[in-house]
Amino acid sequence: MGIIHPRSLKSYRIYPRHAFLKSLMDIDDDLFTINTDFDVTVNFVGQGKHKVVTADHFYRYPEKILTFALELPYTNQFEIIGNFPGVRAAAQRDTQTLIQTISKLWDAPLRSAFTPQPVVFSGITNNRYRLNVGQRQPHIDQDITAMIWLNPQESCAGGTGLFRHKPTNLERLPRIPDQEIRTLADRLELSDEFLNNQEGYENFQNSMIFNPLFACQENRYINDGNEYWELLHLIEMKPNRLIIFDGRCFHSQYIQTQHYAEAFRVNQILYLTQD
Repeated sequence: MGIIHPRSLKSYRIYPRHAFLKSLMDIDDDLFTINTDFDVTVNFVGQGKHKVVTADHFYRYPEKILTFALELPYTNQFEIIGNFPGVRAAAQRDTQTLIQTISKLWDAPLRSAFTPQPVVFSGITNNRYRLNVGQRQPHIDQDITAMIWLNPQESCAGGTGLFRHKPTNLERLPRIPDQEIRTLADRLELSDEFLNNQEGYENFQNSMIFNPLFACQENRYINDGNEYWELLHLIEMKPNRLIIFDGRCFHSQYIQTQHYAEAFRVNQILYLTQD
């Protein structure tokens, strides 16, 4: 498909692939002003007590940010979005103040996983979209994930789900194998080669955790789970809500088939690393 341009929550047009690179642009300094009186909630999820932070009414001008986001050209090129089931766009902006605010809310120093860190927007639609097997089950990110939902109230539905992998009882995967993973490998009588290098650890994850047989067998998101995945917690989507969670926890978009068939689900996304 290449590049699409939403223009509104209900329409888009195709752009040539190189247009995505031209979306890096200067932004009004006041556009991404953060409110001083947002409402913060902290939850601890699952047996591992994994922290989830939400901050409602986060931005001062969320409607203007959404309008700006919808004017950008979006791409679905794999080199840019990976296995994300939608489209993304970027714009040049100093995000240090935003990352510092997120660090305070997370109560730990965070830094961007990318240098420099632009403003990145994501869009998802269910309109004529075919999910692959990896998109029909939970996944993990590199470290700490933060996102701000930008849809107005009338087009907010679902959210983000956190999951437990029932066959192994795992709720997250560490970046390198820890004692829990090694104990599990011993119990499964797996060869040491699975945990002695990064390639082996990835093979362990793909065969024992993200096995295609564990995915939802229908063309939809995992949502409420199945016989292999238990939904532990749903972070409800709300307008102008920031969410922060450990991206190493198994998570997935919670989107019902009837949602976003005519409108995009739009959010700003940041991938962060905890020092």
